[in-house]
Amino acid sequence: MDKTGLGRISAVLAALMVAGLAAGGPAGAELDLTRLAEKGEGIFQQKCSPCHTIGQGDLSTGPDLAGVTGRRDRQWLTRMILEPGRLIAERDPTALELLERFNNLPMPALGLDDADLQAVLAYLSAPAEEQHHPSAPADATLPAGDPEKGRALYVGTAPFAKGGAPCLACHGIAGAGLGMAAGASFAPDLTSMYEDYGAEGVVSILESLPFPSMEPIYASRPLSATEQADVTAFLAEVAGQPPFQAGGQVAGHVAVGVAVIVGLLVLFGWGRLKGVRQPLVDGARKGKGELR
Repeated sequence: MDKTGLGRISAVLAALMVAGLAAGGPAGAELDLTRLAEKGEGIFQQKCSPCHTIGQGDLSTGPDLAGVTGRRDRQWLTRMILEPGRLIAERDPTALELLERFNNLPMPALGLDDADLQAVLAYLSAPAEEQHHPSAPADATLPAGDPEKGRALYVGTAPFAKGGAPCLACHGIAGAGLGMAAGASFAPDLTSMYEDYGAEGVVSILESLPFPSMEPIYASRPLSATEQADVTAFLAEVAGQPPFQAGGQVAGHVAVGVAVIVGLLVLFGWGRLKGVRQPLVDGARKGKGELR
């Protein structure tokens, strides 16, 4: 091949490299990291938040994890998340110190795959909402949703286009008057979801399905961008209202149920008791008469 041909190939390769850098440069990397941290936030809330907080102080079950990616190296954090029992068995000094400090409660292995692990580490590196909810560029703003359409999709009076189950099948939402009596409540009340995650966070959850219970329902029946926006608008509308508290209502329902059962027993039992008692009384009277 002559020098002219080699020159043309070099020029083409250089152009491709520039195009690749433009497509996967800082902006693209930042967007990928943001999405990863959003996914990690969902996993953290589900699997980690019962024992750990971020910026709210230690719990009796585990340390506050604010700034943990700066205090611990990535390899140690990876092992502590994936195989805490092995670290303790190896007499890792940090793991042993944490075990003694937090009531000898060993951290359970969370069973995360590599993708989920990377998402959690990304979130721990940038847990503040503004860190992984950066302002979207003007041409990538979220579509405006319709809260009334979102309500219909949530409760199931309007179906999702791909056939996914309505949210109310698992999630009550007392902020909209849809507490335990209206929904199955197999999963948390979502009244405060918009406050907790913000618009971009809610959309990210509906799109990436970070919770295991969501994936089998919506992975093959994803919500459209419009449906995501409508459900998000509905959640924004009910934000700030008190969530459903099951305890008082459950106790009330139980009390009413017990009262009804006792009433039925008294009603039907009294009649049956009277029917059994009367022959005994008659027999006793007859016996007395014969003795006379």
